[in-house]
Amino acid sequence: MKRSISSFLTLAFLCSCGGKKGDSANAKDDAASGPQMAPIPMPPSGVDKIARMNFVYDDGWPAYEKAVAAKVKKDWSAARTLAESSVGKDPYHLDAHRLLATILTQAGEHAAVVDHLVTALANDYWAYGPSLATDADLKDFITTQHGQSVVALAQKIRDDYTKRIANGVWLVARRSTWKWPKEGLQPATTRGELYAYDRETRRYLRLTHTGHRVAGFVRSATGSEVAILGFDKIDRPKAPSATSGTIASAWVIVLDTATWKALGPKASLGTGRELQLGYGAGDQLIVGVDSAVSSIDKTTGKLSAGATLPFPRISLSLDEGKVVRAPDGIEAAWSGEPPVTTSIKVTGGAAIAIPESGSTAQSTIAVAPGAGHVAFSTWVDPCAKEVAPSLYVADTKKGALKHLLTAASRFATRWLDPVTLAYEDGEGAIRLWDAGTAREALKLENKVGIALDVLSISAAPVCKAAPPTVDAGSGAGAGSADEPLPPEEGSTGPVTAPQ
Repeated sequence: MKRSISSFLTLAFLCSCGGKKGDSANAKDDAASGPQMAPIPMPPSGVDKIARMNFVYDDGWPAYEKAVAAKVKKDWSAARTLAESSVGKDPYHLDAHRLLATILTQAGEHAAVVDHLVTALANDYWAYGPSLATDADLKDFITTQHGQSVVALAQKIRDDYTKRIANGVWLVARRSTWKWPKEGLQPATTRGELYAYDRETRRYLRLTHTGHRVAGFVRSATGSEVAILGFDKIDRPKAPSATSGTIASAWVIVLDTATWKALGPKASLGTGRELQLGYGAGDQLIVGVDSAVSSIDKTTGKLSAGATLPFPRISLSLDEGKVVRAPDGIEAAWSGEPPVTTSIKVTGGAAIAIPESGSTAQSTIAVAPGAGHVAFSTWVDPCAKEVAPSLYVADTKKGALKHLLTAASRFATRWLDPVTLAYEDGEGAIRLWDAGTAREALKLENKVGIALDVLSISAAPVCKAAPPTVDAGSGAGAGSADEPLPPEEGSTGPVTAPQ
């Protein structure tokens, strides 16, 4: 798609109000006394793929940065030329669309303002919608018929987002490939954000705006809030090393899932090799940094020592990202680390013998709502060669097994409802499997990184008997001389702070 939805919207607006896109002679022509505009067509919410959010580092970014500088100087002509150049190079440069809306407001080109505003709002409402009515640059525009039509549509877009987010598949995905920085303490981010995938429209709705720093998330039991885990730097040791290093400048921020505003400031976690995050009883937020475990005051961001790590929780290191859980209603004899067993039984159901390797790990087991099905993967040592784990779903009453996939995957899973299982396939996709039809229903692909709960730097489970295999470290996160830093890793470009 080389053009955004803006072309369609512009035509609709011109037809509805009888003017020309560049008609600024009647800057007051759409006051309340003039002809009434037809309602603006409702655009689809969200984006068709996560890569659309890579506009912060695509071809249109340099021109956008210059356009911002020209706008600050109120050089509207230069700002417009540069912003239009940015959109011409990347039709999904949403920041450039939003900037063009401000620039065109100064010229009184209200139909064109609508065009760019709606493009930004529909593709990423929570980035541009909340500030719409209070933006001083749009004050005069908002009073016009065009402006009021946009305000009315923005509310519809917000309602649509709210509905689709509630029913969506929440996941973390990267805008582009992770790249290792050089050795030592260096800027580095996951390049990920939290999204909700809408199965009806097959589009992604962005939920967080942390400058692409999200590593993982956990939702409270009530669903009214979500805790986001991220980091800004890593400390990478000199090779060879038995570890990839430590996560530095780690943080947690808690968001209200109705407004997507922060409930308090970021909680700074400092530096650690392993970070863990989960909700305990009464929605108490618990964090672990190596061996230290603390509770987080959501309103102040302060940590208090002395807590106990809950189940389930996410665990993140530079080697692994995973969910740690101890499923309720599972009868089994566990042993070892990680805890494994040769047979499982859902309370009241049949015993299920584990095939292939003969054992399954506790954290891979997920019981469906209603307990009619249970998912698990066979346990295979990541250091074992020429053998891979398999994912199975069992009927808990009969014990009958259905093999889903064998792959070098962690097989993170989540039941979306009693019959729909979402799982990571280890190859850059999340697959949805339907127990009713015993078939795959949908596949969400993002080769550069996608996860149900926490993003791992490595695509497959890591063998701990040898140092992790990584690249030489010349990527965008390294600040190499031949490749500029992306905005979130130290460029001069603007970065949106966590909400």
